[in-house]
Formats: sequence, C-alpha cells, structure tokens
Amino acid sequence: MKIKKRIAAIILLGCCAGLTTPAIAQKKNKLKKGPNISLNISAKKDSIKTTYLNLGLLTNIYRLQGVGINAISSVVQSDMTGFQVSGLASITGRHASGIQLGGIANVAGANANGVMLSGLMNVAGNRANGIQISGLGNIAGNTSRGVTIGGLMNLADDQAQGLQIAGLANIAGKSQSGIAIGGLMNVSAEKTDGAQISSILNISGGTARGAQIAAIGNVGINVNGMQLSAISNIAAAKIKGLQLCGAVNIAVETKNALQVSGITNVCQGKLSGIQFAPGNYAGEVSGAQIGLLNLCGGHVKGVQIGIINHSKDTTAHKIGLVNINPKTRIQLMLFGGNTSKMNAAVRFKNRTTYTLLGIGTHYLDLNDKFSGCVFYRAGLHYPIAGNLEISGDLGYFHIENFENEDAETPERMYSLQARVNLEYKIRPKFSIFASGGYGMTRYYDKNKFYEKKPIIEIGVVLF
Repeated sequence: MKIKKRIAAIILLGCCAGLTTPAIAQKKNKLKKGPNISLNISAKKDSIKTTYLNLGLLTNIYRLQGVGINAISSVVQSDMTGFQVSGLASITGRHASGIQLGGIANVAGANANGVMLSGLMNVAGNRANGIQISGLGNIAGNTSRGVTIGGLMNLADDQAQGLQIAGLANIAGKSQSGIAIGGLMNVSAEKTDGAQISSILNISGGTARGAQIAAIGNVGINVNGMQLSAISNIAAAKIKGLQLCGAVNIAVETKNALQVSGITNVCQGKLSGIQFAPGNYAGEVSGAQIGLLNLCGGHVKGVQIGIINHSKDTTAHKIGLVNINPKTRIQLMLFGGNTSKMNAAVRFKNRTTYTLLGIGTHYLDLNDKFSGCVFYRAGLHYPIAGNLEISGDLGYFHIENFENEDAETPERMYSLQARVNLEYKIRPKFSIFASGGYGMTRYYDKNKFYEKKPIIEIGVVLF
C-alpha cells in the first residue's frame, strides 16, 4: 500500500511540474509560455530544458530527447531528437531528428532529419533529409533530400534531391536531382539531373540531364538526355540526345541528336544528327532528314531522303521523288495521248534531271464511265540545238477503273512506261513537245499483263 501511494504521489508531482513551471527556471532556459497539459520526465538538474518522456494532451517544452506523445499538439521550442507524435500538430522550433507524426501537420523551424508523416502538411524551414509523407504537401525552405510524397504538391525553395512524388506538382526553386513524379507537372527553375515524369508537363528552366517524360509536353533550355511525350518536346537552346513525341519536336540547335515525331520536327539553327518525321525543317543540316517533306533553309552536309526535298544548297545530296533547290524550275505541263487521254503534271526541272507528278483521265476509253491515273516520272534532259531539247524518262502509273470493272478489267492496275521526248522552246516560258514510248500495264493481284502498247503524246509546257 505504501508503494502505491508513493507512485501516485510521483505521478501527481510530475503533472503539476508540467502544468506549472517555476519562474526562475523559465528565465534561465528562456522557455516561452504556452499551454502544457502533460507528464514530463526530465533530468533532475535540467528538468525544463531537456525532456526524455512527454505524455499528455498538449505540450510546450524546450527540448525533447526521447519520446513525446500528445493527443492534441506538441511544441518543442528548441531541438527534437527521437519520436514526436500528436493528434493535430507536431512543432519543433529548430532541428527535428527522428520521427514526427502529426494528424494535420509537422513543422521543423530549421532542419528535419528522418521521417515526417502528416495528414496535411510537412514543413522544414531549412533542409528536409529523409522521408516526408503528407496528404496535402511537403515544403522545404531550402533543400529536400530523400523521399518526398505529397497528395498534391512538393516544394523545395532551392534543391530537391532524391524521389519526389506528388498528385499535382513537384516544384524546385533551383534544381531537381533524382526522380520527380508529378500527377500534373514537374518544375525546376534552373536545372534537372535525373528524371521528370508527369501526366501533363515537365519544365526545366536551365539544363536538363536525364529524362523528361510527359503525356502532353516537355520543356528544357539545354537538354542532355531524352524528352518523351505524346504531344510536344521543346529544347529552347540545344539538345544532345533524343526527342520523341507524337506531334512536334522543337529545338533551336541539336548536337548528336535524334528527333522523331508523328507530324514534324523543327530545328531552328544547325541540325547535327537525324530528323525522322513526315515533315522536317532545319536551318542547316549536318546529318540526315528522313520524311515525306524535308526542308532546309541553308546548306546540307549530309542527305535528305523523302518524297519532296528542298534546300538552298544546290550541291546537297537528295534522294526523293521531288528534289528542289534555288535553281529548280517548276513548270506546268498539259498534254494528251493514247493512254490517259487528258493529263496535267508539274515538272521539277534541275540542271540535267527532272521529275514529274501528275494526273490523267479516261485511261481506258472516252466513254461515260470514268477511269484515271496518277503518275510519277523521272528522267534526264539535254539540249541538242538552239531551242530544241531531247529528254527521256521512266514512269510509274497507278490506274483506277471505277465502274469500268468487269471480268477482264480489274478495279485498279499499274503501268510501267518509258518515253523519249522532243521539246521546242517558242518563248522563254512556253514550249511544245511530242513524246513517243512504250507502256506495259499489269494486274496488281495477278502475274499477268493487261496490255502492252506504244505511247504517243503531244502537249505544251508553261512557265
């Protein structure tokens, strides 16, 4: 019975010590006044300054080295080392080392080292080292190192290093290093080292080293690595690496880079590398452009491979159906013959070569039932006397028969044709010509000729 009475007396004295602090001790340790409904176990000679065990409703103590558990709130005015738990908020005036658990928030006035878990917000006034997990957001006034997981946002005023995961956005005032996964976006004001992954947008205000992966778009100034998105990638200065997207890649300059897109690639300055898309543009090419339409505003030191290739360099290497340079003459040809009866074509004429793209009507007969063709021809030309020129070409014709289809005539066929042409220039932009040749028309679905016959055509050339 005496032992029980002694224990009760000790607990009562401990509670009273927590509720009322002697004025002398407060002045000595500079403890600011605040509500304190708790049981504290402290050192005998330093009972207010350092607390080892703190249990209660709400606490206001100077320093905690050990365990603090409070139903409402816990305030440690100096440093916390150990384990601090509260139902609403855990607050440490300076450094928090260990574990902070708060139903709503955890706050460390300076550095937070260890684990911070809260229902809404974790805040470290200076650096956060370790793990921060909250339902709403995590804030580091300077640097965040480790793992940061926020339901909406993670914010580091200076640097974010490690793993950041947020439902809305990860933002670093200067740099991000490691992996940032944002539900909507990731932003680093100056540079990025590692990976940015988001559903909408990644932004790096300076150098981006590593990977930017987004559903909508990526933006970097100097990119050294790769940008992957469904819509657009932008390197506002230079990229060295890979840009891959579904629509548009844009770079001011590339160095040892590959641009691949579903619609177009743009390099405003010098392209050092490869562009692969339906449409490609570069101010200057040192590498390759591969697509349907390739455009270069300057010189090409490499190759253009596509349907239409254009450059301001007459010595550029071009492989395509239509190759255009400043000296290419673009002309309109109107002619008739015994294959397709009426034809119109555009001729792209260079110094010794030319190509034609055209259409023709009534390939079979001049009757009510329509048939037609589209064709491509490529050849060489040579002046033989004064205004007289001879040329020769090979061509491929795709033929559509529409309602003329029957047992002998299929819906579509193709024809391979060769021609020799004589052209006489009457005026600088008007010529007449006559062609003779031979054509072989075949079925697409049979190893069989539909017809073979000579070709005769006459027409005019404009422009």
